[in-house]
Amino acid sequence: MIDFKAIAELSEELFLDYSRLISSTAVSLDSVQIDKLVSRGCSSANWNLVKFTAQSDLDLVKNCSFDGAVSVHIPGGMLQGSSFKNCTIEGPLTVVYTGGIVSMTLLPGSKVEYCGTIRWNSAPGALNAFINAGVETGQRRVPVVPHFDHTDVAFLGSAPGRPVIAKAVSIREKLRDRLKGFIGRNACVSSCSCILNTVVMKDAVIDNATAVRGSILFEGASAVDGALVRNSVLQWNSRVDSLAVVENSIVGECATVEKHGKLTDSFLGADSVLGEGEVTASVVGPLTGIHHQSLLIAAWWPGGRGNIGYGANIGSNHTSRLPDQEIRPGTGMFFGLSTSVKYPADFSRSPFTVIATGLTTLPQRVSFPFSLITLPHKRPHGVPDGWYRLIPGWVLYQNLYSVLRNQWKYGKRLKAVHTAVDTSVFSDEILEMVRDAKHILEHSSSYSIPEAGKNYITEEDRLKGIEIYRKCLRATELWKKNKTGILSSGETGELLDLVRYARTAVLSSREKDYKRGDRTIDDYLEVRKPMEEEDFIKALEAWFAKAEADLKT
Repeated sequence: MIDFKAIAELSEELFLDYSRLISSTAVSLDSVQIDKLVSRGCSSANWNLVKFTAQSDLDLVKNCSFDGAVSVHIPGGMLQGSSFKNCTIEGPLTVVYTGGIVSMTLLPGSKVEYCGTIRWNSAPGALNAFINAGVETGQRRVPVVPHFDHTDVAFLGSAPGRPVIAKAVSIREKLRDRLKGFIGRNACVSSCSCILNTVVMKDAVIDNATAVRGSILFEGASAVDGALVRNSVLQWNSRVDSLAVVENSIVGECATVEKHGKLTDSFLGADSVLGEGEVTASVVGPLTGIHHQSLLIAAWWPGGRGNIGYGANIGSNHTSRLPDQEIRPGTGMFFGLSTSVKYPADFSRSPFTVIATGLTTLPQRVSFPFSLITLPHKRPHGVPDGWYRLIPGWVLYQNLYSVLRNQWKYGKRLKAVHTAVDTSVFSDEILEMVRDAKHILEHSSSYSIPEAGKNYITEEDRLKGIEIYRKCLRATELWKKNKTGILSSGETGELLDLVRYARTAVLSSREKDYKRGDRTIDDYLEVRKPMEEEDFIKALEAWFAKAEADLKT
């Protein structure tokens, strides 16, 4: 459930108590002060509405126009070559050569340079926007609330969350009624032609963006180098740059949209990266990598931590009747190059599963964690066309390197501090899925297993899957007991064997890359570090050595 009270309290940080601004003590100018400003190239249609504080230094103001009610406190910095209408200016700050600043409050330390129009007409359009959290046609529509995280949006997009949508709408209505336009302390706004109905919070940056309209930039957020941001929220230290487009969306804490990437009607989770690709009508969890030209549409993926390869189409949400189909990827899923996924599809109980390059998967539900879906070497008799081979648990014994490297990588890459992010690969929830998958395999004997979807499992793969799932469950069970110090001597030896098994599996899975590369590319090894010098391998070897030493004592 969502803690709406906490969300409402967090929203309070977007409110400013303007009565406490020093500029509130500003008074009308006398004739000598007006003459001085006019001599410095300043003008006003009605100087009676223009007020300065006693601490202001008029020598810092040059070639500016003032229209309507303008209050100024400028003890330091500069106002030059700019136009102000119905504004509050709270220095020290710098504003130079900006065409028109209308109905905004500028806070100390801010810098505004070489912009066109910065105007506030009404509350940001973001507070009227909706995220289509998993269905393009709106059945999972969720209101944009600035402080929502991936779990909030995912919950409201699901059936249990629909009844409390009204509470989210109420929070943002109150915010919309109270919010005013401002450029926050130490924020920097430069070389942008249009900033409309946008809140720029402390330390945020808009630099050479195409335009920013109807949006809220949290502390440290940035829109730079051709970015176009409309009706969206950029949370703490998030970034939109290099001609990326974000519309009706939330960019999560420390997340990035870059290199022409497009984020529409979606939530992009903390510390995720969307570059070149397109994400539409989706909720994407943290630490997800979408670095190449690809499509993700109508996805409910709160677990995140996955990867989408170049050319992947995830996927076919349009039946030619309506674009109302959807997908649920599992946590940590890897979609290979040029994969094409037909909808509806549910892989939510297949975390850390790999779909191999070039596959076109059929509509289905798959419930086998840590698996590989791949082309068959030889299709068994009776298996329908279009079905692929599913190898349960393959990632755990053929690619354990990737699993443990991901665990290590998440810890190093996670920068979010305001957003709770679970980086555990072997969480209780995922282990429960492993347990269920093992049970299914133990009680199945045919190629056609309903939980395998439109894929088949060979007898050899079924037995291997049972074995590796058992190892996984037993290793995690013993490791938890080890942490509490209640292992028997026999269990200690068993866990030691499993630790050694894991080490061998990790190293052998990485060695395959080196051996294959060496066979194929003449100088492959010469231009690469030896495997044992990789940062991850060194860290992992140190962990294995310590674990083995502890278990031997």
